[in-house]
Amino acid sequence: MNEGSGRAPRELWEELKRKYVDEWSPTEDDVRWLKETVRRMKIGGVWIIPAVGAVFEKVAEDHIRLKSITTDDIINAIITIERTKKVGDLAGIKVDIEKAADYIVVRL
Repeated sequence: MNEGSGRAPRELWEELKRKYVDEWSPTEDDVRWLKETVRRMKIGGVWIIPAVGAVFEKVAEDHIRLKSITTDDIINAIITIERTKKVGDLAGIKVDIEKAADYIVVRL
């Protein structure tokens, strides 16, 4: 599975995360948009990011959790989800992503 690269998957992910999440900064519009989107959702409502197949559910005021992922590009999906958490941190919105999804489907 890891032949040829000489690096563990966790090391590869840490490099990708550093480059595409940690070094990325949300704009004020990103923060404003997420605040407004979550504010307009009712508890139990869902927000779908179609480009990466991520579904978030509003579980409380200012609190969403990753409900599911259905994707053929898991790396892009995870980067987008991590960025959403970063925006949520700035917006004062709790974004549960760790051990939160009901299911993950990776289409090959």
